[in-house]
Amino acid sequence: MVMASSAGHVSTARTTQYLLRIAVSLVGIAAVAWGAWSMPLFRAEASPHLVAARILQGDTFKVERLFITARQAEAVAIQPFCNPTALHDLVVLRLAIFRQAIGTTDRTLFESSYDALNDAAREALGCSPADSFVWLTLFWIDVARHGLQAENANYLRISYASGPNEAWIALWRNQLAFTLFDRLPADLADDAVGEFIKLVNTRQLYWQTGKIFENASPDGQHRITEHLKTADDVAREAFLIALHRKGVDVAVPGQLPSEPRPWR
Repeated sequence: MVMASSAGHVSTARTTQYLLRIAVSLVGIAAVAWGAWSMPLFRAEASPHLVAARILQGDTFKVERLFITARQAEAVAIQPFCNPTALHDLVVLRLAIFRQAIGTTDRTLFESSYDALNDAAREALGCSPADSFVWLTLFWIDVARHGLQAENANYLRISYASGPNEAWIALWRNQLAFTLFDRLPADLADDAVGEFIKLVNTRQLYWQTGKIFENASPDGQHRITEHLKTADDVAREAFLIALHRKGVDVAVPGQLPSEPRPWR
């Protein structure tokens, strides 16, 4: 009886080891298969992603290069699963193409670039509905085509809600908002002023915010000036100095004028 029991234990142990080896082998095969399938996809995605990142940093590319890279991004984006990164990159690339098309007399290029950007933006939002940058892109191109309307004003509203503290988006959003400031609904006008103060409070974007202030309507400038008293003291002073260097002097209500500085 003891020998039979021992033999049974040995047999069970061997079976367990055998099944474990099969499981490990299957995991290894699956890993190899995944690598063989995914590596070409990752390589294809790398170039569009790097180009899109450089565009967002301010780099420019020839339109021919942008078209090639956009086609690469599309090849990644049409995979059966939702790829928010690839779709976001495609919007950035299509936006860069559209911006170049604006400066040409080629109406066909302009229309095709607009349609491709509009399609890419809507597809990206279907995959990632909280992408603040894509909502802002959709707002801009829809206003350019149809003028400011309740529907596209809501695109701007969603952009504020989904990305309230992303300075790289906020700069473009604030510029667009103050371009349309006198026609914005009251809540969006308030959002624009509040975001402007946030940008000033970064203590880094004085040149950019100064340019937005210069290009704002008189009512927009008045609203900004009223709310500057809520800004950080150091940031407000530096912003006013930056404006002074541009030849613009602003008196903030309720704040004593700053003492003249040697560098003024």
